[in-house]
Amino acid sequence: MTLLIENLSFKAIVGILPSERVKEQNIIINAEFSYEYKGEYLNYVEIVEFLKTEFQNNAYGLLEEALEDLKVKIAISFPSITHYTLSIKKPEILSDCVVGVKISI
Repeated sequence: MTLLIENLSFKAIVGILPSERVKEQNIIINAEFSYEYKGEYLNYVEIVEFLKTEFQNNAYGLLEEALEDLKVKIAISFPSITHYTLSIKKPEILSDCVVGVKISI
């Protein structure tokens, strides 16, 4: 079974530029979480709140740092997840494109 979270959008402090350390910017997260469905489900509300809370509480410097931190915390918080792909994008940092990072576990 795969749980999809698409275009999760919220504001958070993320980045290494001086302006990024003081002003929140839009973040977009897309994710696919695979798990064995055996009568129990992944609660998408819990996962969405988890992702938003981690971002808003940690003020990551790099998107790569966020992915590495979330990799550990997802494994601990949601042990039924067997595989996942997680992408994080900063849609407004450049005027001519959307940049981001992605990890598949």
